[in-house]
Amino acid sequence: MLESSLYYKDVLDYWGQRDKDYQLFALSNEEWRNVAILCKFLKVFYDVTCVFSGSNYPTANLYFRGVWKVHKVLLDTVKGPYSFLTPMVKQMQEKFNKYWAEYSLILSCAAILDPRYKLNYVQYCFTTIYGIHASDFVETILSNLRLLFDEYVKKSKSTSSSLAGSSNVSDKNPVDSSLGEHNVNNVDFGGDFDESDDYKRYLNESSTRSEKSQLDIYLEEPELELNSQIDVLDYWSKSSVRYNELSLLARDLLAIPISTVASESAFSMGKKVITPLKSSLKPKTVQAVVCLDDWMRAKGFSTDNYYSRFIVVILYYFLSI
Repeated sequence: MLESSLYYKDVLDYWGQRDKDYQLFALSNEEWRNVAILCKFLKVFYDVTCVFSGSNYPTANLYFRGVWKVHKVLLDTVKGPYSFLTPMVKQMQEKFNKYWAEYSLILSCAAILDPRYKLNYVQYCFTTIYGIHASDFVETILSNLRLLFDEYVKKSKSTSSSLAGSSNVSDKNPVDSSLGEHNVNNVDFGGDFDESDDYKRYLNESSTRSEKSQLDIYLEEPELELNSQIDVLDYWSKSSVRYNELSLLARDLLAIPISTVASESAFSMGKKVITPLKSSLKPKTVQAVVCLDDWMRAKGFSTDNYYSRFIVVILYYFLSI
């Protein structure tokens, strides 16, 4: 509505000059300026809401970018020169900061698993908000993501070991047994200590320490184009062979919903205006109730007292039968 009013600004100003009844509602130049500023401010929320309320594509990797934009515009508006927005924005910040403090960690982890964002984009976003203190937040996010990834690795290893233990495949010595004790390499140094198992364990631990994890390899690879159109679920599905455990982590993180309530109600300071009863009224009944309300106000009756409500209920009853 604000965009439409700005588009027809000249028409509305001309109408205000010609129509005496409309002059009461005509806006001054300063008010039109405030409308344009407010429209630009609300456009961010509108765009983010359109992304969050999509029915087919909103995965958790998209949430961080949208929520960060809301956070940024709230901070910039409070510090900006538009004092008429400050009281409203401060109320919005109180509600927003509670959500940000609780969910910024998990939203950041999901954003890192988007090949277009990864760690650099998350670090950039936190820098625009927290400045020199951004590195502390990023380190916390990365350490928690590593811990979460380690849990998936442990789970994957336990599953693999249980499957291997349940199999009945026997491991035989590939060396020809006919060599027997005549093989010069088959030397028994005596004693009860057999270091072969311990040596294998040492090699496994050494290789684990030296090899980079799937998460490290993923983060070191260059990011995709920031605004490129990709299906992130399809990306991880195709990368599951290379990033086995990491793809499982990405699948679970990306499935987290942004909220359990309707997105248009997230920042609403009001209540429901139309009840289920009122929304089921026929157009004729709604018109009659609105007209009665106007007539009673014109005659000086208050529609808030019980007598006026009783009249409206009686009228509704007779119009419904």
